[in-house]
Amino acid sequence: MRKNSSMAIVAIVISFIFVTSSCKKTDNCDAGTGGSLTLVAKLKHHGVVIPNDSASPDTVWVKFNTQDWSGAPAGYDARFIGEEGEDHVHISGLRCGDYYLYAAGLDTAGPFVVRGGNKFSTEQNEGEIQVDISVTE
Repeated sequence: MRKNSSMAIVAIVISFIFVTSSCKKTDNCDAGTGGSLTLVAKLKHHGVVIPNDSASPDTVWVKFNTQDWSGAPAGYDARFIGEEGEDHVHISGLRCGDYYLYAAGLDTAGPFVVRGGNKFSTEQNEGEIQVDISVTE
């Protein structure tokens, strides 16, 4: 009888390990291009959106699979340039994952160049996500 009890406990433990390991979330998010996700990046200087200027359009440099980028914009993985008349930059064709976004634009109120960056992470694989990037002089 003791042998059956031990076998039952072993079977329960094995079943538990199998069930919990099969329910674990798999991390299939590997940042990069080749996906269906678009970020709509808005550069904000003191909370005000910086629209694209024809002479100096907003530019966003993107680094894949990181949440820190001390050397920005050197060594970027992709670069996206805004279109005249729009108040954002489309960063399209991405996959889910971790990114660092570094941006620069021209604040015509000065006029002066503003720069800044922030980390971004998503598990979303398609659609659009608005991202604000704080920039300063």
